[in-house]
Amino acid sequence: MGVLGTGDATSFGGIFTYGMSDNTDGRIKLGLIDGNGSSNTSLIFEADFKYNIISTDPSLQNGPFDMALGGFFEYNDQESSSTWSLGGQYIGSYPLKLSDGSSLSPYGRLSVRLESISLNGGSSTSNLEVGFNGGVKWKMNKNIDMYGEIQLDNIDNLFFGIDFKIL
Repeated sequence: MGVLGTGDATSFGGIFTYGMSDNTDGRIKLGLIDGNGSSNTSLIFEADFKYNIISTDPSLQNGPFDMALGGFFEYNDQESSSTWSLGGQYIGSYPLKLSDGSSLSPYGRLSVRLESISLNGGSSTSNLEVGFNGGVKWKMNKNIDMYGEIQLDNIDNLFFGIDFKIL
């Protein structure tokens, strides 16, 4: 998957998702972010997983909507500081079939995390943070999904992504 974000920060990245079981996905994200417009771009790394609790897919747990729980780790090393986060996430969505065979799935993600910021001067702070992401996935066909998402968090952003299924 490729992702582009704009807003409080400009970012670009790639995501590799691997299905570990019928109900569990793992993802690795690697990207570049410029959070203050100073052209000091830094690397960001994230790993996460989610476990489907309820799914509209009849081969999994049959339910009225999709719901998953998971965890994540994120690390960002900037010129003047480094930040890491460790947290949990709740994701819910509802797929809507369209007449042309594609589908739209509005979704939301609530995350709670411990975030630690270490300044290069030696001081550090840790805080409990809460974030919300809301968006929509357009399943164009069996191999391509497109995403639009808004993030309300420390960094408020708008994200666009395209997912290609290759395996």
